[in-house]
Amino acid sequence: MKKYILLILLLNFGIGIAQTEFPFYEQIAFDFYHSKIIDSFPTKKKVKVYPYVMDFHPSGNAFSYPNCLGVTWKGSGQFKKLESYVETQNNIDSERFELNFTKLNKKKFKIKKRGIGNYPRLHITAPHKEKNGTDRIFVNIHETHKDIYVTYYFEFNDKGQIINWCKGIDEIIRTY
Repeated sequence: MKKYILLILLLNFGIGIAQTEFPFYEQIAFDFYHSKIIDSFPTKKKVKVYPYVMDFHPSGNAFSYPNCLGVTWKGSGQFKKLESYVETQNNIDSERFELNFTKLNKKKFKIKKRGIGNYPRLHITAPHKEKNGTDRIFVNIHETHKDIYVTYYFEFNDKGQIINWCKGIDEIIRTY
């Protein structure tokens, strides 16, 4: 009888510590990008986008420091990934495993299932947070062209709302 009462209490009140649910930061940034930014800064060709997390996250550490958002870069250790977010995102059953393209304008974007595709390409970094304890969360969208690397920096609050954003451009110079 004690076992049944204990089991009922555990099932009613939950087992263990509840996990904090994060918003899908990459989806929010991408939705803002394709609904507002792409019209202000149009591209000559369709932008190639990737639906799955292992494809739209850039390989290596491609997180850029958002100097244009008022964050002064003091070193590479100033930002850290949201580790628990990234761990759950890599699960194929996760709600944050695949971007939703239902409202995507097919005249401006091309969905790539595999391969790297031609230019311009779009990659979205995992969310990063400042280590000094603020609630600011940052996501970068990298728009790679043949000779230009455009980065859109997004700043979120802890509820997943975009507080601020800005744009940075780097030009690729090739010497032969």
